Amino acid sequence: MELWHNDLLSQGITACQDLYFSGQPHQIEAILPLYCSQTALLSRQSSPIQQEAAKLASLAHLLACELFADRENFGAAEQAGKTAFMYGQLAGDVNLQVASLIGLGNIAFHRKLSSIALHVFQKAISLMDHATPLLKGRTYAGIAEVYAMRGQFQETMRALGLAYQYFPLEPEKDPAYPYLRASRYALYVFGDAQSRLFLNQPKEANEALIAMEKETNDPEIEPITKLDLLYYQAEVQIQKREMDQSIIILTEAATLAKDLGSRLYFDKLVHSFNELNVKWPKERRITELEELFLPWAIELPDS
Repeated sequence: MELWHNDLLSQGITACQDLYFSGQPHQIEAILPLYCSQTALLSRQSSPIQQEAAKLASLAHLLACELFADRENFGAAEQAGKTAFMYGQLAGDVNLQVASLIGLGNIAFHRKLSSIALHVFQKAISLMDHATPLLKGRTYAGIAEVYAMRGQFQETMRALGLAYQYFPLEPEKDPAYPYLRASRYALYVFGDAQSRLFLNQPKEANEALIAMEKETNDPEIEPITKLDLLYYQAEVQIQKREMDQSIIILTEAATLAKDLGSRLYFDKLVHSFNELNVKWPKERRITELEELFLPWAIELPDS
């Protein structure tokens, strides 16, 4: 109880969220575990503040899940996501539970574990009766890309239709937005463009990216979203066999990924770079970029 100060803890977690999405993940790596442990400790104690503490604990672990996944520490990310879900249950907050499942589904998706990702998103759908429109739309966008990864065209199109149906026109006004941070960008890019690329439809994927740019400027204000957009733009150009544009975009994206410390996106970009090598073997402009895409050195802690 002596650790409890609702406003202070809530504002601290919100500040961590803002730092992460504004492109300063390094700033929260040391302090976020403190919020996770402090709120978790309060949540485990039977008291009048237990449910509110559990809500904050869920929020803190949701952000930890996002951060660990970006660092490709998938084991820690999965544990954080499961912990966020558990505290969402303790708080009696279905929205936090669905948000946690979205995070866990994304981890399985990044690991190309499509069966697990599908199961997790289906579980999220089973909880949707009391979820906000944004969480519903984001869940269907997520399951659409999983179906597309699995080559299930009809299921992809159905899920995309539901994503467009549920996704609010002003997601920033949705109660879940402060921690989900899913603008219309998530609908057009994660749901539509990503699915179209899996289905080898670069023209339709590019149309989704163009539609996104008419509705939101997230890539201009959130560096991690800018990096994400560059990745998809590169994939479109590669599928269209536009070598020059692919090289320009991949170069910018790889540099930004290193600046942000995003191993997740850097490894995605390495895969894209390898696609260039396959399509245009021994092309000088491509081989000159090989050093940029070398694996990062692993920093060991001081002994």
